Amino acid sequence: MTIEEQLDRLNRTTWIVMTEPDVNKKWFNINITSILNDLYKDGYLICVGDKEHSYSVGELRAIDRLVAWITQINYAQNEIEDQIAMYEDDADTDKFDDMIDEAEEGLIAYRKLHPDAIAFFTKTDWNKITLKYCPYYLFQELLLHKTALIKH
Repeated sequence: MTIEEQLDRLNRTTWIVMTEPDVNKKWFNINITSILNDLYKDGYLICVGDKEHSYSVGELRAIDRLVAWITQINYAQNEIEDQIAMYEDDADTDKFDDMIDEAEEGLIAYRKLHPDAIAFFTKTDWNKITLKYCPYYLFQELLLHKTALIKH
């Protein structure tokens, strides 16, 4: 498999993971880490980029949409926890459950709208694969956790 094919596979896998309903979970994804490990074994260094290696305007628009849904899921989950803590059995979480459902449906629909994914990783030197820099801290942190480039 060529490096271009490996990067395409890595970016598509990362796209799928970042549009999953459980995207807010801060655990690594075995599919992403397996591809990164294979690249490492092939002699590539895996790096996190700085502002020199960042997303295009079009990619950032797509990431904006993902961040909105990720934030909505996170907000609704926190509100559900608060409602249950305050009201226990009388907690009314329907509104927040609907918010989560809507955001999860949005993530899946967006994945289908953009099947070519986003180039999260790019070859920046003859032996270097770089995860692009994202100005949205929440999204960058989730990516770092999913790729196991950062741990708890």
